[in-house]
Amino acid sequence: MAEKEMTELKKGAPLLVVDHLTKRFADLTVLDGISLTVHEGEVIVIVGPSGCGKSTFLRCLNALEDIQGGEILLHGERISQNSKNLTELRQRVGMVFQSYELFPHLNVLDNILLAPTKVQKRRREEVKEEALALLARIGLESKAESFPRQLSGGQKQRVAIIRALCMHPEVMLFDEVTAALDPEMVREVLDVILELANQGKTMLIVTHEMQFARAIADRVIFLNDGGICEEGPPEEFFDHPKTERARQFLQTFTFSRKKS
Repeated sequence: MAEKEMTELKKGAPLLVVDHLTKRFADLTVLDGISLTVHEGEVIVIVGPSGCGKSTFLRCLNALEDIQGGEILLHGERISQNSKNLTELRQRVGMVFQSYELFPHLNVLDNILLAPTKVQKRRREEVKEEALALLARIGLESKAESFPRQLSGGQKQRVAIIRALCMHPEVMLFDEVTAALDPEMVREVLDVILELANQGKTMLIVTHEMQFARAIADRVIFLNDGGICEEGPPEEFFDHPKTERARQFLQTFTFSRKKS
């Protein structure tokens, strides 16, 4: 049986289906008919040159960007800016941004509690217990009363991940979450994401960290010129790219050929 088929058998049922997605900004077509099926528990890493639409693609998946063609389905429910239940759908698709997006006037704990208590109407004590447990797992329980300005970049990003997890999303989107970090802070954030993968969390990750992509991905998607130029298991993509464009892209990175 083909390796790709084996991977799909190990994962769950289709969770997110993208069908001929088209995104335009005025006369510029950024995404041109992209189709992709994401299975429960699958980790998909999206790579590609700057400006190829990676971040825009993620923003379309939870309707932060409107689309001009195709559709996005989460367990068969259509996600769009016109969806009547858009607020509920967005809660099921968590997103962590490059710039953290923490509220500067709230401490760490209140940043995490805000959406679950206000949007999901969950009991504060219940969410607080969960938040503190998650903070403890990433070594930040002592920072619960600290404000974002008192945290390092790596700490802010880990808090942003915990904030998204406390909404209990079905799928997590990570948009270049290490791009703004100093090199020594990158590892602590990537370790948290790797732990989520080991727990079976469904994730789509845009990253320029090729070693990390190789270690965590079930499937690598290479975007170029508004479409999927190539996709496959990480060993296949990194060691035996099928297209000349992918080979050119990979030559710009220096990374270990051995999966860690």
